[in-house]
Amino acid sequence: MTVDPLYVLSGFFVGLLVGQTGVGGGSLMTPILVLLFGVHPATAVGTDLLYAAATKSAGTLVHGMNHTVDWRITGRLATGSVPTTLLTLAILAHVNMGGPAGARVIALISGLCCC
Repeated sequence: MTVDPLYVLSGFFVGLLVGQTGVGGGSLMTPILVLLFGVHPATAVGTDLLYAAATKSAGTLVHGMNHTVDWRITGRLATGSVPTTLLTLAILAHVNMGGPAGARVIALISGLCCC
């Protein structure tokens, strides 16, 4: 199994920008996966979310142990985001996001096209 150096370079580039600016990697990596590597939008979003979950879990652990998290603010943010996420997942469970129409919806929402 060989590793494409372009994937490594892309990961390095995104990691460098995220580290310097604090911009979320998903706003960079998903378009790169779709536009540069031709990955299906649903797969690109899923891959990016899995990676983000792993890295953010580690960051949460470190910041939590260093007491640099304001848990009251976290709770307030979760009050709006968790129910909305669950509702969105429920809707997506009834839609075929793997087909061409799903790819267009994801690309449109991600700002990858003006379909």
